[in-house]
Amino acid sequence: HNAIMEAGGKDRPPMLASGNYVQWKSRIKRYIDTKTNHELIYYCLKNPPYKYTWADKDVPVIEGSSETTTKRYKENYKNVSQDTRDQLNVEAEAVQIILTGIDNNIYSTVDACPNACEM
Repeated sequence: HNAIMEAGGKDRPPMLASGNYVQWKSRIKRYIDTKTNHELIYYCLKNPPYKYTWADKDVPVIEGSSETTTKRYKENYKNVSQDTRDQLNVEAEAVQIILTGIDNNIYSTVDACPNACEM
């Protein structure tokens, strides 16, 4: 059972066993390296998550007009760039990798962290 917990696999991250943090950290890095988006996962683990902001957009004063006005809007998942959506998706994936790789005795403590960087 312990060997299975420590080994993990390509489809499942290794489990953190009590007292084996150094080995787990090494194994979790190797697991992340198997992911096609590993660079973005590492970025999410080292940096705070993306924060939606207010943005400006030029819109026609009336439909079909070349005259424009600036409209202010709050970013959300649907109106940000694909790169930003990719970052948001990977942030969720990084959190899932960490939470899947920990035991129940520390799950609540780690799950209380607001993002992967703080985990």
